[in-house]
Amino acid sequence: MKSTTTLTPEQIRQLVAEKQEENKKRLLARASKKITPEQGLYIKYKLKCVGISGLDIAFEAGCTKQTVSDVLSGKSHSQRIECIVAAKLGYSSWNAMVQSLREMAA
Repeated sequence: MKSTTTLTPEQIRQLVAEKQEENKKRLLARASKKITPEQGLYIKYKLKCVGISGLDIAFEAGCTKQTVSDVLSGKSHSQRIECIVAAKLGYSSWNAMVQSLREMAA
């Protein structure tokens, strides 16, 4: 037989607030990876400035140049490619780079 626990209204509010915070963090983590086509063009420009091409990244990641292009245009995601690009541009992670781009635009 199940044992039932009665929660106080304050405990319910706290539980709901915790769940909402978890959902916000999850959605932010998912959204922070997404880039706009304009941000992708800027990333490609920055890579070109440091002498790195999409082909260089494709070779290092073991994929095609088109796959790299799709990631840099925001059409798809590849954690491996995103990590390589962020590292080449001196960022600790893809999310840190995307957040930096958003702050520049604001």
